[in-house]
Amino acid sequence: MPGGSAAAPRSTDPPPSPSSTPSEPDDPTTPPPPDTTTPSEPSEPTEPTGPDSATPGETTENSQPPDTDATDGRTSAPPPEQEAGIDEASTNLEQVREHVPEELRSTVDRLITLISTVQSPETSPQDRQGVIESTEHLTTALAAINDPQTPPELRKELTSVVKQVTSTLGTVSDPDAPAEERSMLILVVRRSTSTLPLICAPGTPQELRAKMIAGMKEGAFAAEHSAGGESAHSPDRSGASSQDATVQRTLARKSGSDQIAQDERTPPEERERLVTVTQQVSALLKKISDPETSSEERSEATKELDDRTARMKDQQEQSASAQDRPEESLGKAAAVCTSAIFESTSESALARGLERLVPPEWEGEGVKDFWKAQEKTDDKLEVLAQLRNNENTRGPFEVVPLITELAELVPHDELFGSLGGSALSCKQTATYLEEKFGVTVGTWLT
Repeated sequence: MPGGSAAAPRSTDPPPSPSSTPSEPDDPTTPPPPDTTTPSEPSEPTEPTGPDSATPGETTENSQPPDTDATDGRTSAPPPEQEAGIDEASTNLEQVREHVPEELRSTVDRLITLISTVQSPETSPQDRQGVIESTEHLTTALAAINDPQTPPELRKELTSVVKQVTSTLGTVSDPDAPAEERSMLILVVRRSTSTLPLICAPGTPQELRAKMIAGMKEGAFAAEHSAGGESAHSPDRSGASSQDATVQRTLARKSGSDQIAQDERTPPEERERLVTVTQQVSALLKKISDPETSSEERSEATKELDDRTARMKDQQEQSASAQDRPEESLGKAAAVCTSAIFESTSESALARGLERLVPPEWEGEGVKDFWKAQEKTDDKLEVLAQLRNNENTRGPFEVVPLITELAELVPHDELFGSLGGSALSCKQTATYLEEKFGVTVGTWLT
């Protein structure tokens, strides 16, 4: 994902490491917060983020999941890394619950219940990972709330954020919600909460923090009230379904901003510009989805939303392209790009686009969820997927036909809003394919 070279952020401390929250004084009477191990959403889905050589939900090249069919590696159990993630998230929540204010106990209990429900084999890997990571990010905020060195005003704001986002996550995770709508909104929450480590970092400028908190709360409100057609309950019911679709589509685009903003490689001045325009979009989404908003106010906000969204999309590309990234190999760039598209694109669109490319042994069942890709060689990836019978499996895909098909699903105009900084890997992949194979990859290099 090479982009323009830029200096490392200077005006803020980088987001804290997974276990970093504001430190506590050496007071033996004050119980320390638990080790929360809450990484922000990785900018590169296939890069290791912990001591092991695999990302969350990913097995290593030579590892074999338990209870698998010997012929094709299928298993109905969640991937072992996701099972470990669920256990760790549950343990951290149980520990942090002992120290949270009384008003947050029921909220933490709800998170514990949510994380336990995604163990079901029926849950898609993408949704499961979204709930796991959202819970981890919220645990970072809970640890900061417990820390006596956290400023009272920030503690109050974080308490409000945790309540609002937990309520939203519970709503959008409802198994009775339309599957693709649920998956999209879980992705929105996942990316939004990935900014919490930066929000909690002591060196984050107060003005930037305030905009990020406001944007997260406004986005969560809009997501919750658009889920399942809730805006249809507003006094003005006309056009409610279309309105919800507009809100959800814009929330998905906004999530690209969150992915870029939380990345420590984004220069501070670019982060500030991006957060500012994205918060303006979030405020309009809240206004549009609020049942108390009048028809006239909603119409005016909808018109303004088009202009602000266009500005946000331009800023997303500018801010991501200013990141200082090393050049990747073709296989690595293709794997990062593919994983990001799997994460952000509807399963029905992926199933149609990749129908001719799936391994023959998958054709009988069909694919329910394309999860992620891993680099095998420069011209071949291994794709992890869930079949419609809820079995998890993996299979080989050739890079050239896979990438050219994916480019038809996500044109250049949607790259940065859909993929955040991972769009740079898609552009790098397109450059390789054009230079090495003479293959034009959609509009990615337009």
